[in-house]
Amino acid sequence: MNFFKRIARLIRMVRRAGGWRGVVRLVQDGPKYVTLFRRLLADARVPMLAKAALVAGVVFAFSPLNLPGFIPVIGALDDIGILLFVGNFFLKQTPPDVLAEHRRAVGMHDWSEA
Repeated sequence: MNFFKRIARLIRMVRRAGGWRGVVRLVQDGPKYVTLFRRLLADARVPMLAKAALVAGVVFAFSPLNLPGFIPVIGALDDIGILLFVGNFFLKQTPPDVLAEHRRAVGMHDWSEA
């Protein structure tokens, strides 16, 4: 991927995150998200499939294995995309009351309160 395509991709990612303020907020809340995911992984009320998907995605993202670009869709995803996908899947599979409980415990506002 050439330099300009990477810049365009970065700009699209920033826009999806809510602009630069959204990116700053995500970076600031990064440690809280790590704590949230760790707490949810330890909670028995979270489905095992969601936990397995998150762990597999994290292991894959940090492994030296990379999918070739010629594989449709999956080959185009980079490690960050995979982490975002499995993280989103994990949160959506978590029961809302359990997620709200753990978000409050780590000092994050509940989405339903926003």
